[in-house]
Amino acid sequence: MNRYRNMRVAGALILLLASAALALYGQPSLEQKWSFMAESVGSGLAERQVYIDPGELLALMNNDYIDLIIYDVRAETDWNWFHLLDSERVDLDKLAAQRDRLLALPENAVVVVVSNDEIAATEAWKRLMALARPNAYILEGGLNHWLNIYGVAGEESGDHGETSLATPDGTLRHPFKLALGERHAATRPDERHAPQRDYTPKVKLLKKITRAGGCG
Repeated sequence: MNRYRNMRVAGALILLLASAALALYGQPSLEQKWSFMAESVGSGLAERQVYIDPGELLALMNNDYIDLIIYDVRAETDWNWFHLLDSERVDLDKLAAQRDRLLALPENAVVVVVSNDEIAATEAWKRLMALARPNAYILEGGLNHWLNIYGVAGEESGDHGETSLATPDGTLRHPFKLALGERHAATRPDERHAPQRDYTPKVKLLKKITRAGGCG
């Protein structure tokens, strides 16, 4: 009996010490959590396995079997100029509020983070990994690259042409004459008429989706 009592006392002391440490030092920040896991998870960044081609994102946007979430982590000003259809603007410092949602995502869910280039989106991806390790990816080259491919030059936007991706600086490098948001033609191009992309698919679902009505 004394043995079990001592075990219970020891357990209570451990919990008390853990609570005291938490109260003293607080919860680790997302940056600290990422530093703990960077070695095991960061290879996807170094090898660019989590950066997906704009063509793959367009395919995901048109795939009804995918539960797609697009987080746009840009400033509201750039968001107002242009953003992808059905994307959600979330400030970097507000991503922690998405934790419960991310933990509850179904197995066919895919999260894609976008910014003007890759700078802010990569930082957001790290924070998402620290939060909940969702099945998340980054838009390669960001929305500047997307607009290079699918942008429509004309009355609603400036004559953008190809913009350099070699020196990302976090800015939206396509000049728009009007703040069109998701009313711009490039927010969700028609996949049948959009430029065809030759890319290596990188998105892997946690669970293979079986389409209804198959044989067998």
